[in-house]
Amino acid sequence: MSEGSSFYGPFYYSIVWTVVGMAFILLAISAFVLIFFITRKKKIRSLSTLKIEAPKTVDLNELKTKYLGLIDQAERNYENHMIKASVAHQHFSLIVRLFYAEGLGFHADIMTLTDLKNSFKQDLVDLIEHYYPDEFNTLEKGSVKEAAEMARELVRKQ
Repeated sequence: MSEGSSFYGPFYYSIVWTVVGMAFILLAISAFVLIFFITRKKKIRSLSTLKIEAPKTVDLNELKTKYLGLIDQAERNYENHMIKASVAHQHFSLIVRLFYAEGLGFHADIMTLTDLKNSFKQDLVDLIEHYYPDEFNTLEKGSVKEAAEMARELVRKQ
């Protein structure tokens, strides 16, 4: 080649640019794969796709002991002036509802009084209906002893 020629010999790039280029390509591919999996249609879960759980057995006597203890505790809290009568009535109502949910599989814990009235659990309806005025009474007129005994009786007879 002559000195006035405009041709140059091979020009070599640094390995850094090759690594940066490969990283950029990998990043772009990863982004496409991520976007594909995030935006694809999800499988709809329904009752037909849920796993069937084995039925669980409940020891009703052990459960009765547990809930009778909770009733006793709520009554003691009232007697020790830790809670007011209206709160004690709320506790009794909740305890009995939870007993029905855990022991009998009847989800009284999430039902309103109207929902309960539409069910066939008349004993529970009568008790909860009895508690209602005392739960919301600010004058504290309800008998906590009577309410506790009614709750115990309902738990015992199930």
